Amino acid sequence: MAKTIITKLTMQGFKSFNKRVSIPFLNGVNIIAGPNGSGKSNVIDAVVFVLGRTSAKSLRADRLHELIFHGGEGKSAAEYASVTLFLDNSGKIFPFDNPEISVVRKVNRKGMSVYRLNGKNVTREKLLETLALARIFPEERNIVLQGDVTQVIEMNSIERRIIIDEISGIADYNDKKEKSQQDLEAVDSKLKEAEIIINQRYDIYKKLEDEKNATIRFETLQKQLQTLKASHAHKKFTTLEEQLKKLSNNVLEKEEQKKKTDNDLEQTENNLEEKEKSIREIAGKIVDLSKSFKIEKEISEVRSELLIKKDKINANTREIERLSSMIEKLEGLSARKAEFTEIPRSVQAVLRLGLKGVYGTVVNLISVPEKYQVAIEVTAGPHLYDIVVDNENTASYCIDYLKRERVGRATFLPLSKIKPTTFSDSSLLGKSGAIGLASKLIKFDTKFLSAIEFVFGNTLIVENLDAAKSLGIGKARMVTLDGDLTERSGAMIGGYYFKTAAKQIESSTSQEISRYSQMKESLQNEVSVLQTDVKELEVKLKELATSESLKEFVDLEKTRVSSEHEVDELRERRKRLQERKLNLEIEVNRLNIEKAKIETEFEIAKQEFEKFGQAEYIDEKLQVLETQIIKAEKELTEIGSVNLKAVDEFEKMRTEFDQYKQRYEKILEEKKAVLEMINQIEQKRKEVFGKTLGEISQKFDKIFTNMAGGFASLNLENPDDIESGLLIQATPKGKRLLNIDSMSGGEKTVVALAFLFAIQMYKPAPFYMFDEVDAALDKENTRKIGEWIKRMSKEAQFIVITHNDQTIQYGDRVYGVTMDRGESKIIGVEMPKE
Repeated sequence: MAKTIITKLTMQGFKSFNKRVSIPFLNGVNIIAGPNGSGKSNVIDAVVFVLGRTSAKSLRADRLHELIFHGGEGKSAAEYASVTLFLDNSGKIFPFDNPEISVVRKVNRKGMSVYRLNGKNVTREKLLETLALARIFPEERNIVLQGDVTQVIEMNSIERRIIIDEISGIADYNDKKEKSQQDLEAVDSKLKEAEIIINQRYDIYKKLEDEKNATIRFETLQKQLQTLKASHAHKKFTTLEEQLKKLSNNVLEKEEQKKKTDNDLEQTENNLEEKEKSIREIAGKIVDLSKSFKIEKEISEVRSELLIKKDKINANTREIERLSSMIEKLEGLSARKAEFTEIPRSVQAVLRLGLKGVYGTVVNLISVPEKYQVAIEVTAGPHLYDIVVDNENTASYCIDYLKRERVGRATFLPLSKIKPTTFSDSSLLGKSGAIGLASKLIKFDTKFLSAIEFVFGNTLIVENLDAAKSLGIGKARMVTLDGDLTERSGAMIGGYYFKTAAKQIESSTSQEISRYSQMKESLQNEVSVLQTDVKELEVKLKELATSESLKEFVDLEKTRVSSEHEVDELRERRKRLQERKLNLEIEVNRLNIEKAKIETEFEIAKQEFEKFGQAEYIDEKLQVLETQIIKAEKELTEIGSVNLKAVDEFEKMRTEFDQYKQRYEKILEEKKAVLEMINQIEQKRKEVFGKTLGEISQKFDKIFTNMAGGFASLNLENPDDIESGLLIQATPKGKRLLNIDSMSGGEKTVVALAFLFAIQMYKPAPFYMFDEVDAALDKENTRKIGEWIKRMSKEAQFIVITHNDQTIQYGDRVYGVTMDRGESKIIGVEMPKE
């Protein structure tokens, strides 16, 4: 029989192969070697991919689009992954005249696959049908991927037997079995009449059974509820008993702390009284000494002045701190207002550019008294956020930017071109109810005069609508203090005016900040002057204190100051102790009240507990017991009244129902003939399975003998049950017969490989691919596998992925795979002939 081989594999954008890479394959053993992470296993993944396997998981990816080269280390990601497989057609296995055919599969980033056969787009089904002519299948076991050997080792016996199921094709007999099942359904139709009678009786039977169960459940719940209530009373009694004991201990502890605090307070007051008495004595001596020295008077005056100035500094410093806090709060308030300002997005975009010649919006360039706030907002209307710029060139640049970025539109007022509007009817000015022109009631930099006059110059601010009517509606554009507007056209706009955050103009907040800042600066200047005075007074005091005659005076003064400091500390300690004493008294009172409450609850719980006497208790939390009590009571309520005779009535009905059931079961005997047919099909199924298992077992024994020198076999755990597990057994060199699960790691791998090789020999394929099947083998077992592959390569093509030096020696040619900056590259080496 003619056969084919893989002649070449081309990859582009597939996994770690970014650029187009072609690998020629010849007859014999083709080795693909390289270090871990170099991408060598991606070669077999590419073959499996192009043959039409649809499971991304088996290709070590979550989604098909993840097979595309994802870039990295300065390299861009690929737009698609493409794999081309060239197969020898010299034997005309495939229905093409070409001596070689090509199979292409391409996947894009949407995960869509395209198949081509000899350059023409085909469906996956058509491709699989063509490849099947050469016994090439994407899911066949001639391709052993990473983990396949381990999977066989880790399988349970049932999973291993399923492999034989798939290979034997016993699924075909399932169709025959299904047809027999249809015949069985025809027999079942004869049972319908009997079933009707059974169902009628069953309804009565079920009703009585439900009533019996409800009665039994009702009695059980009553007993359970009694136990739960007794347990709840017991738990509450013991819990309150523990709480009462704990509270008593807490009261004693707090009273002990209060007693200690009283002692500390008494000691502190005694110390304070002694220290105050000492200060009075020192003060008397200082007064006596002051009378005998004139210079002491001067010192006293300097010291008094010094103390006054220091007090003033301290007072000013506190005031400065208060003003700073006020300024900070006002600025925070101003900032929060600003956050909510509804400035158009386009205006914000222009202002963020920070262009020279862009001065800001109209609202930011004016300052308005609080009184005219509403009137000025209404006067400006949509012009409130017009942007003032220096000339038309700046305005054009900003407009082009808004178009280019598609941000929005904005109005610009170039100072070089904008013409101010003037108020034409000056006779209205000064009349009753007329306050003045809007542009005269606001503050602004005069450089922006033309823009401000353009917005506000033609509008008269009046007191109210009556004043506007008195002046003459239609004579001029007028706005009232509460926001009503009359146009020259005679149109009148008004109603309740909502002040929104979007219309806020700088008001009293900034004025307050300015006023507080001026006060703060004035105080800071005053503090600076006072500090200079203090330094001068301290120098003068030091000079006066150098007199020998004042030594005693100064020493006494120092002692007095030190004593006063100690008095301050004692007073502070006394204050803390008094507060602690008060808190302890409050806490003791609170605990006593709580204790009295618990004692009352304890007595009630004790009486409730004693009602149940000796009972069985459930040790559970109170909340859990309460929940269970509620649940039991609810269930009892839902059950309601029960039929206490239901138990006896059910037993009588059950006897009658069983008689009908026996009659029904006699009819089922008619099924035996059909079931016998199903058994015959099952027997044939067993024969096919047994034949397949026997042949694979013989090949398994032969392969294992060649590789390891022992013998091996495949058997079912229960030979009479083809649904039982598969036992893989072998005799490793020098050992007794062992199940694969009882072998060492290396032995398991050799046996698993022999098992896979046996399956491959049962269904020969034109080529075989192994991905690191020698990873767990020692040198000896690696040699055995390598020699077997070498022998088998005379019959078929082998492509082996490995990084084992010993396996590489058995290759006819070696392709090295390396990883270079995130991309796999291939180097081919022809091995010397033996």
